[in-house]
Amino acid sequence: MNQCPYNFARSFGDRHLHFDMPPTPAGQILDRGELHVHMNGAIPAATIREILNDEATELPPDFVIEKDLIRSEPCTSLATYLRPWQVLRLFPRKRENLDRISQAVVASLAGNGVRFVELRSSVLYLATLQRCSVTQALEHLIESTRLATEPYGMRRGLIMTVTRGDYAAVGLATLLQAYRDLGEPDDVVGLDLAGDEEIPYPAELPSLFLAAKEQLGLGITIHAGETGRVDNVRAAVELFGADRIGHGTAASQDPALLELLAARDICIEVCPISNRLTGAVPANQAHPLREFRRCGVPFVICSDNPAIHQRGLADDYAVAMSEGLTADEINQQFATAKRYSFLEDLS
Repeated sequence: MNQCPYNFARSFGDRHLHFDMPPTPAGQILDRGELHVHMNGAIPAATIREILNDEATELPPDFVIEKDLIRSEPCTSLATYLRPWQVLRLFPRKRENLDRISQAVVASLAGNGVRFVELRSSVLYLATLQRCSVTQALEHLIESTRLATEPYGMRRGLIMTVTRGDYAAVGLATLLQAYRDLGEPDDVVGLDLAGDEEIPYPAELPSLFLAAKEQLGLGITIHAGETGRVDNVRAAVELFGADRIGHGTAASQDPALLELLAARDICIEVCPISNRLTGAVPANQAHPLREFRRCGVPFVICSDNPAIHQRGLADDYAVAMSEGLTADEINQQFATAKRYSFLEDLS
């Protein structure tokens, strides 16, 4: 059998990565599932430029596309890493450009062997940009991503994202009403809480997430422990009823928390490239995925914002190998992603 090695060399601070991906038959791409990818962080740069030009979008005065849109070196803070979103939140204002985004994102995922994906998107932003109701924005997103995935035979589900802050509960209630207005479509599979972990949220927010899980059957994934706050991971589990944790790197600091995650079979969405670029895992430290593995905490390799990194899920798999995963563990990732996906009846 011919072997098709995948070579990847990249420097993250003092860490130089060089290794081979596990062999596959010639011309065959490893099947993958993607459980943590932000739609606006997965838009190829060429597509972004086309849409900005088409919509005559005015950029922030100090924003330089060539420098500020891409994150390929470790950042000094999460806020610095998130600078591209100053522009990514300004489009698409046109319905046809949402279709253009969906098609470009899905094509990139397919090129990385993704067979099923859970796409995260802020429907509230989309409604504001397109000057329509939240219900209409959600309907547009469902239609656009469905049309984009059909030619590839790719299964997809949508995860509606809520941002931390004073209005998080209002935002969640609005999203859930739109979901109900559309008849609780199967296309929507989960809810996500994202944003700066230092920003407080309304006291009633966890109970609203729990109610959505129990009454509507939506999966719950919470961005937690990305900025070093162990307590946020515990709150995600005990208060929000999280089924999965986004990033969760700080959990490795607390043996009791690792035991809790393993006991409750809560999956960590590990994003190796992103974790290094945001500084969630410093260059001089081993990635927590080794500790997750040692303690029996399930985890799945994801890409987070692949276009912003100018990488893809295949590269995150490669970096995961440099962080300590074996070829056999990489080959098991597809099955792991199926097990913890919010999509039903994955074959």
